[in-house]
Amino acid sequence: MRINKYIAKSGYSSRRKADGLIKESRVKVNGKLVKEPGLNISQGDLVEVDGKILSIEEKFYMKVYKPVGFITSNYDPHNTNDLNDLVDLDKRFFAAGRLDKDSHGLLIITNDGDFTNKLTHPSNKLDKVYIVRVDKKLSKGEQRVFSTGIDLGKGEFTSKAKIKLIDYETNTYRVVIHQGYNRQIRRMFAYFSVRVKSLKRISIGPISLQDMKAYETRYFNEEEMKFVKSLRG
Repeated sequence: MRINKYIAKSGYSSRRKADGLIKESRVKVNGKLVKEPGLNISQGDLVEVDGKILSIEEKFYMKVYKPVGFITSNYDPHNTNDLNDLVDLDKRFFAAGRLDKDSHGLLIITNDGDFTNKLTHPSNKLDKVYIVRVDKKLSKGEQRVFSTGIDLGKGEFTSKAKIKLIDYETNTYRVVIHQGYNRQIRRMFAYFSVRVKSLKRISIGPISLQDMKAYETRYFNEEEMKFVKSLRG
């Protein structure tokens, strides 16, 4: 296997970026600097990038309906319900993006760090769609501010969002953002002294919750895998 393909399969970077790492003399095989991106390596060879030993593991992609009460970390001594209580896997995994403990809906689980970085980076402007029920309605002026940008403090300023009232009786909105600040939507409503009563994420880019129920897990289907490949490049 070519060294650049090995680096890409390890999840460290794309194959194209691996070529750059080699040119920058950041890659070693069995302790020796690699100078050619076309170098073939064999099973048992030790591959390092910036001193980090790489290994190949089969990548997987899964969507989960996270219920309220679960955190998106694998372990937290202050919380009893974490990802290991939600997803039964005998391999390394993590959440691709956050969904706070009090929210429910779509969560993506994977072991692919490169995919996770691209999925969550705001420069890719992937729409994240939420159904949000609040304790009172926003005025039209407040909705305009909500959609154009809010200073959340701590150097965090929201970019353009979309908001639409979809149920007048229950004060339920459909909100679309592409950033991922901590508890961002709750803080955006709180800016107008509006409290979020229920928050459900229904999609990230083309990955949708569809008809899934709480606690349910599904591996990505063929169409969803096409999105993974397009995002990873």
